[in-house]
Amino acid sequence: MGNRYLEIFCREAEEHLASLQSGLLVLEKNPARTDLLHELLRNAHTLKGSARMVGLADISAITHTMEEQLKGMERGERTVDAQAIDLLLRGADAVALITSALMRGTAPELDVERFVAEYERGELGQHISAEPKEAQAEAHADTVRADVKTLDHLVNLVGELIINKKRLEAKLERLKEIGYALPDQHAATLGAFRGELEEDVLYLDYLIQELHGKAMGLRMLPLRTISDGLERLVRDLAQQLGREVQFQIVGQAIEMDRVLLEGLKPILIHLLTNALSHGIEAPDARAAAGKPRRGTVLLSARHQGNSVLVEVRDDGRGMDPAGIKAAAVARGVLDPREADVLSDEEALYLTFRPGFSTAEIVTDVSGRGVGMDVVKKNIERVKGSVTLSSEPGRYTQVTLQLPLTLSVLDALIVACGGETFAIPTTYLQEIVKVRAGEIDTLGSGEVIKVRGATTPLYSLPGMLGLPERREAGDATLSAVVLKHCDQRIACIVEAHLGYSEVVVKGLGKQFRNVRFLFGATILGDGNPALILNVPDLFESGRGVQRAPLSAEEVQAAQRRLKVLVVDDSITTRTMEQSILVSQGYRVVTAVSGEDALEKSAQEQFDLVISDVEMPGINGFELTRALRASEQYRETPVIIVSSLSRDEDKRQALQAGAQAYIVKGAFDQGLLLETVQMLIG
Repeated sequence: MGNRYLEIFCREAEEHLASLQSGLLVLEKNPARTDLLHELLRNAHTLKGSARMVGLADISAITHTMEEQLKGMERGERTVDAQAIDLLLRGADAVALITSALMRGTAPELDVERFVAEYERGELGQHISAEPKEAQAEAHADTVRADVKTLDHLVNLVGELIINKKRLEAKLERLKEIGYALPDQHAATLGAFRGELEEDVLYLDYLIQELHGKAMGLRMLPLRTISDGLERLVRDLAQQLGREVQFQIVGQAIEMDRVLLEGLKPILIHLLTNALSHGIEAPDARAAAGKPRRGTVLLSARHQGNSVLVEVRDDGRGMDPAGIKAAAVARGVLDPREADVLSDEEALYLTFRPGFSTAEIVTDVSGRGVGMDVVKKNIERVKGSVTLSSEPGRYTQVTLQLPLTLSVLDALIVACGGETFAIPTTYLQEIVKVRAGEIDTLGSGEVIKVRGATTPLYSLPGMLGLPERREAGDATLSAVVLKHCDQRIACIVEAHLGYSEVVVKGLGKQFRNVRFLFGATILGDGNPALILNVPDLFESGRGVQRAPLSAEEVQAAQRRLKVLVVDDSITTRTMEQSILVSQGYRVVTAVSGEDALEKSAQEQFDLVISDVEMPGINGFELTRALRASEQYRETPVIIVSSLSRDEDKRQALQAGAQAYIVKGAFDQGLLLETVQMLIG
């Protein structure tokens, strides 16, 4: 395929065409389904915009005609009858035929120019087979068995590819620096060569991502592989304890890495046992409290970004913060003064302390906490986090956030004590700048204010036993704020060197029990970096003092400008993301306006690039919502849309956008020039 983004487009087109073909058949039987009509319209519009992005004028023309026909139906100007549905299905068949030919690298069995001309006139024209002959005769692929070790080895090899790709990217940057030092006549030649090489590396990056996704898919297993046995566990335990329980499981199809699933099963067994033993009340007690005699325990799983959220919730007696604090004082886990200053939410996490015995919790606290320290340790082992929420007399919910895989992690790279470390972003809350005058003393330690909350401050080199720096004057210090369960700490580092996707390498049996570390990775420059085990930092934080850095050696944090790309088309998102990432921008993508608003509330972006017609709120409404926010009142917004009318452009500018780029004849140079003009 000539265009390297065509393969992405064809895969996206398959999804939209499947929705169009099935949806049109339903619409024919239910002409009043306006919600379905709107969904079909969105499919056609997205296909049109994506086709324009990759220069497929024929598909763009066909889908434009389909879009206009659907708009006529939506406005009531066109009847939803068999003839109209036939015309729309014929258009979908033509697009399917063209994309199938593109994937095979052959000419479609269709006179495309003639068909487009006839189709735009509303004529059915040539007869089209929805599937090419080869596809109709093709048998389903056979399946094969593979040894688990072979799959693990395959994933490791893909990890090596990712590492080497990063090294190529670093060499490209070095090549750029060499070009600046050469005379103009040589620099131009080298610049052209570098541009071609960048395209090759960009395509290599796409291939590696695809390969990694396929390789990881082989190791992925659905939650149901471990949840089937849990139903029997709950049933038998409920009978044993004399409880009446309805056990529900939601999200059994959610897939996770096999290694993580193996670690998750004992955690769920422990949580469900606690839910029945110390959460759900006896039937008579529930009836006396005005509750149904049968209690409910819910196990649910869902995706959230690059993580999986697993929740165990029961409608039992809940957790009693006052009782938990009293038991903690009685066991000597904390003194009365510490207990007095703890909030109710903080008190819940006392159940993670190993000092809580099963008998005492059951006797003194009308809630639970039995063996929760075991759950916490297992969660830390799989690099996840756990959150507790409860209301006495109503419910308790335990939320586990787990990575999809442990083979590749998103991490913040930091310089510390002359070494380089990677901190998994699952533990990272934010990066802050601190001056000496902003540091206060509390007891024997130092603290700073982070968003109004008093946060302990430590020196990361001091915690790791590395050489520490001395303070000189009121130097600005870089600190990373880390989160774990209900705790927050800030650690001073020499510099943060940006975010990176890192491939996790084991440290070997000799270093299995080394504190603070759980793996290593190779960075783009070929140098190794150790991956920090953040829970160990929290455990050792007590009593560790901060060693200030010298003003001469404090380095400014290397901050990459962040761009939010909003588009419901995977083709457009991938193209724009690749273009921006290749120029050093950090890119986060959103699939809808609602998704964009949620992500923009979680972190600050320097620029927003948005499509117009998307499910839910459109790009104009998104822009107005951002402008109404104090946080994004001055943030530049670029609209990239297939809508080309002057009226649409005026509407974008009235909503608050700074630029408008039409997807037709898309020029990546124009996008980059616009981005650089707005944010540099």
